[in-house]
Amino acid sequence: MHTTLNSLMTVQTRSVCILDYDWLYELHRDVYIEVITRQFGNWDEKEQLNFFQDVWRSHNITVIIIDKEPVGMFQLYQHEDHLWLAEIQIATKYQNNGIGTKVIVDLITKARKIGLPLRLRVLNENHRAQSLYQRLGFRHIKATRHHHLMEVN
Repeated sequence: MHTTLNSLMTVQTRSVCILDYDWLYELHRDVYIEVITRQFGNWDEKEQLNFFQDVWRSHNITVIIIDKEPVGMFQLYQHEDHLWLAEIQIATKYQNNGIGTKVIVDLITKARKIGLPLRLRVLNENHRAQSLYQRLGFRHIKATRHHHLMEVN
């Protein structure tokens, strides 16, 4: 099932709640299993659960909603010199429909309004996400062993 974001649909957000835990772990698995396996050679369920639990414990998760249905999440932190998009995940069945683009464009607008760049990191093997970020104006500013750090002003 694909949902195309059109002018009649709006992207809504809400804060995370305890009932989201299982769904959010399934989202993490859905979004990352292919790229993690491609980059690291396998999916280690215990390690990925630990990564997810670190995100969960932050309590800084915004759930993305389309038509009353949770379709993704993001984490945004404000630092003194930049906004940090620590995570953005859109369920694979909802990808390629403009949802992630709309959320990121809104975050870029927010960053510009407060005069800060928006930064994120993306796994080296996540070429689709890198392409999206580049289309939205992000540029590579640093590479690490596993990630590209990107920024838009």
